[in-house]
Order: sequence, then structure tokens, then C-alpha cells
Amino acid sequence: MDRIGIIDIGSNSVRLVIIDIKENRSHHLIENLKRTVRLRSGLDDGGLLSEQGMDSAVETISLFVKFCQARRVKHIVAVATAAVRRAANGRVLVDRIFKQTGIQTQVLSGEEEAYLGYIGLVNSVTETTGLMADLGGGALKLVGFKDRLNQNSVTLDFGAVSLMEQYDLADLPAQQTLRTFEAFLDESFSQIPWLSNYPKLIGIGGTFRSLARVYRHHVNYLPDITDGITIPAEAVEELYHILSAMSLEERQRVPGLERARADLIVTGIGIIYRLLQASQCPELMVSASSIRDGLFFRHVYPRDPILFNVLTHHTNNLIEYHNLDENHLRRVSNLAVTLFDQLEPLHGLGSAERRMLLIASLLHELGVVVSVESLEKHTLYTVLNSRFLGLAHRERVIAAYLAASHDQTFLAGLGDYVTHGPVAPEDIVLVKKLAPLLQIAHSLDRSRAGAVTHVRANLTPGLCELKVFGPEKRDLEVSDAARRAPAFEAEYGVKLVVMPG
Repeated sequence: MDRIGIIDIGSNSVRLVIIDIKENRSHHLIENLKRTVRLRSGLDDGGLLSEQGMDSAVETISLFVKFCQARRVKHIVAVATAAVRRAANGRVLVDRIFKQTGIQTQVLSGEEEAYLGYIGLVNSVTETTGLMADLGGGALKLVGFKDRLNQNSVTLDFGAVSLMEQYDLADLPAQQTLRTFEAFLDESFSQIPWLSNYPKLIGIGGTFRSLARVYRHHVNYLPDITDGITIPAEAVEELYHILSAMSLEERQRVPGLERARADLIVTGIGIIYRLLQASQCPELMVSASSIRDGLFFRHVYPRDPILFNVLTHHTNNLIEYHNLDENHLRRVSNLAVTLFDQLEPLHGLGSAERRMLLIASLLHELGVVVSVESLEKHTLYTVLNSRFLGLAHRERVIAAYLAASHDQTFLAGLGDYVTHGPVAPEDIVLVKKLAPLLQIAHSLDRSRAGAVTHVRANLTPGLCELKVFGPEKRDLEVSDAARRAPAFEAEYGVKLVVMPG
């Protein structure tokens, strides 16, 4: 077992993540700490970090290093970004950190920072083409990628903290000040000709996550997950106008907004709003990935840190890290999609639904990491809330309810995701259609001995004959699968007969 700690010294905050890495390279985030330092605010008129700012940063990093030692971290990686990179005395801070902690800090160039953000993003989302925006306190990194390959990249020398200070936006701003601020952004973005070449804006960084939390509270959105949420451009504009009309004290009471970010939020959302306008993107996707993810993947896969398949990697990672019965899960998933393919005349569904069935089949026992008692509830919760990347929110909710339905169809609370989230009423029907297939597949490996290797469904009017094949006696599996007949018949309107092949 390896354990890595990554310290990210940003312009606004210092962050520490600690990640467990097993011998098979499966991994799990076990700590995620943040302390607001505002190094960028410590820059004086001569471009120097203040003694107070450096003292606060060194104290925080020293505490983080001691915490890593207490948590038996084997490797500590520390990087610094825009504030340290631009400060004339940035090297003084790096030397002080080394003297105090023994940790050597790498000061990232703008290009390195953008690249690490890009690695973290493309290893966390299934979008193959898009415009990544990494908004920090002192810089905005933009990367345009197509077919998951970096096409364009630029680092702009402003961020949420620097523009907040420059335009005095911490408290209630004057309308003329806002117009001047917006004009500066429009002029800056107009100098980047490739911004409108990408269909979707994907944001990473604390400001984007803050916006997502405020938006979730504003519209009572479910699921309560930041990663992967999609926000319409009109909603970003609305929140910008609402928050820019508030005083700092009023913003500190906004649901979902950290008090420490209340002074930054107007500047941050203003940047995002004008970037959406310049890129002509109709919506924003927020990703919880960061340069810390990029550093992690570069550590684990130094030769080629770009994952071949995002969804497959993160699905396999959950199975392997939690020591689930992988052979059983893969047999169930193979049988489930085989049934799906052979019963296409009955359900009439396509490849997207097949993929959700496959994922749900692989994760249908994830809840055992909590308890086998009330397994369906624990499976729903863990699939929804694990660091499981690569599915849109609608797909994640459907897969979670489907995985929870591997014994009996589980729909408790699903209607709330229709009312307040991305799920459509017809998706409830979809879960009901797919659940019997997962249930039958689970029954066909009930002994977990691989007694059933394949199945063949013969469809005639009003009847589905399911023949079960395998090298061993399979009475238990046939009997248990036959127990699913009433649910299958209720959903598909045909009689199900299960028999040895």
C-alpha cells in the first residue's frame, strides 16, 4: 500500500489531499483539507509577498506536513502556482518551506499548471471535446481539447482575487465598476480566437465549485453532487446579477456559499459569465477535478498519465479498491447485457441504456462496503456519492437506482430527482424495464461459482423461453431465476420460463 500527499499552494488557499494507492494501483481519496491563505492578497506594490502572507503559508504547510506524517504518507508532492510564480520573492517562500518542513516545492509555470489541470479533467469526464477553464485566485487557465487531446492553451494573468482587488468588488460594487470590469473581460477574451471552437465549457477550481453549490441551493437541485453538474448559461447570468446586487454581509448568508469566498464570488462568477458569452457555450459543466488530480495521475502513470477509458477506469477502481467479488460482478454484467441484447425486440432500448445496465451490474453490490443489511439503500447511496467519475448526473442516478434494484425494484425517492433534478418521468419507466434483467442475471450467478456461462432467449408471441447453459449443475441458478418471472411478466407482458439448456 502506498499513500501520497499532494499540497497545492494556490493564490487563494493551500490544499492537501491524501490518496491511498494499492499494489494494483487502485486508489481512494482519504483526506481533503483546505486553508484559506490569500497569498495573492499578500503582494505589495512591488510585487513582493508580504511577511504576513508567507508566515501564514509556511505555518499551514508545516501543519499539513505534520498531518501527512501522522497519517503515514510515504510521498509528499508540493507545488505552487500563480501567486508564488509571479512574486519577486517567491523563491524566498520556497526556501522557507524547505527549511521548515524539508519539503521541496515545485513552482509551476503557467503552461505546466494548465497541463496538469487538463490531465485531471480528461481523466474525470467522458466529454472528448471541450473548453477547460481553471480559475484560480491569480490566473485563469484555458485549454481547448478535441478527441481528448490538447489543441489550444493559454494562461491569462488575472484571477478571482486579483480582479476583486483591482476593481474593488469585495463588497457591493457600483454599476459603473461592474461595467468596467465586464468590458475588461470582454476585451481580454476577444484576443483568444479559438474560444468559440468548443461546444461545452467545463470549469474546475474553487470558484466553479462555489457557483455549483449556490446554484444547487438556488433551484433545490438533486442529486446533491457538485462534480458533473450542468448549469445553463442563463442561470449563471441570473446568479451573477443577484449576487452583484448584494453587500458582502448579505452574500455571507447565501445558502451554499462559504463565508471565506463571499468577497470573491461576484468577481469569480463575473469571469465565468463573460467567458460563457465569449465562448458562446449554452451551458457550463462543473468538474471537481483539479491540478491535484493531474499530479496524482502523473505520479501513478508517469509514462502516460492520460487514461484510456475514464468510465471503465473509475468503475474498475471502485471494484478493486473495495475488494468486491470481481468475478461475480463481471459474470452478472455479462449475463445482463446478453439478456439485453437478446430481448431487444421486447424493450426496444439502445446503446446508452445498455451502458447504464452494464455499469449498474458491475456496481450492484457496492453497498456491502457499508453493510449487507438494507443493501439496496447502501448501494444507492454509495453509487451516488462515491468518487465515481464519467457519468452525467442523470446517468448516475439511473445507474444507482438500477444497481439498488438487483434483488427487488427499488424506487424510493426517485420521484424527487424528477422534480428537482435531471431525471425525466420516462426514466422511472426505464429503471423498471431494466431491473428485471439485472435481477435475472444476478440469480444466474447466485452460487457465485460460475455455473452459468451463457443464456439463450427464444421469443414467441406471449412467451420468453430462457435456456441456461453451463458446465456444472445449475439447479439453484435456474430456480432462483425462475423466481423473477412475475416481475419480468409484469413489466414486459410475456410469460417467462427458465430452463436448463
